[in-house]
Amino acid sequence: MKLNERMRYPHPVLSKFSSDYTTGEFSAAFSHQVTDDDQLKIASDLSTDCDELRVLIEDQKASAGYFVVCRPTYFNHLQLVPLGESEKFFELSQLYGAVSLRPVIWTLEDVENYSSPLIDAEFGKEIVITKGVVIAMGREFQFSIDQQKFKPFETIFDLAQSKDIKPGMIEVDPEGDKITILAEPETYNSIANMRNILQGRTILINAVYMPAVMDIVSRLQTDGPSLESKRWYRVFKAKCDDIGINPSDKTFLPLEVAQELLRGPLKATIQVMESMR
Repeated sequence: MKLNERMRYPHPVLSKFSSDYTTGEFSAAFSHQVTDDDQLKIASDLSTDCDELRVLIEDQKASAGYFVVCRPTYFNHLQLVPLGESEKFFELSQLYGAVSLRPVIWTLEDVENYSSPLIDAEFGKEIVITKGVVIAMGREFQFSIDQQKFKPFETIFDLAQSKDIKPGMIEVDPEGDKITILAEPETYNSIANMRNILQGRTILINAVYMPAVMDIVSRLQTDGPSLESKRWYRVFKAKCDDIGINPSDKTFLPLEVAQELLRGPLKATIQVMESMR
């Protein structure tokens, strides 16, 4: 089923996209991860502050859950889950590319004389809702399933020497199979040595990799098509898809994208430095 915010129903639907309910909320939170046995684990947390909807679910006249839709593989599944926290597993082989999750509550039987003080008065006091229709809908969540995104981020970077660069400086070359970070020999050796130390790697994320990522994002926003054919691009784009960012979108600042991709590198560096006191 394809649900969207513009759909209208002859019965009230609790959703932030409609005014059927004057107040009230149906909300959901999701997280996902790939397990060691190649399954996709989706953790959900569904909730509503509408007592009447909760009663329908408790009386087994309605159910809560979410649609899992992956159009590239034609996977379309309505997953039943309770309100509150739950975990479900899906075969990873059935999913590839963009995956969307749409939380819903739907009726399991005809519901007569339904009423709630939260419903807009235009629906009347005694509402009839038929079996198998959506009565609450949350916002759509999206993420990307691509084996490339599970590769360590550093696998798309390479460190190389260049005598043409000033000491203590770096340059970025995105034209190869990997994004090459160039430094003069002495700086190169210092970086290489720091990569072998745990604290050193954390510091390098801020000093070397974050400016390199910012440089790449800036290039993608100006001449993106010329870089999309590079082998490193698929991993880079998959990492961005996973956090809901299009690196070619100029509304995203390179600094913002870099910090999101590297999971708040400054915070990690501060923690390392405080642990060394």
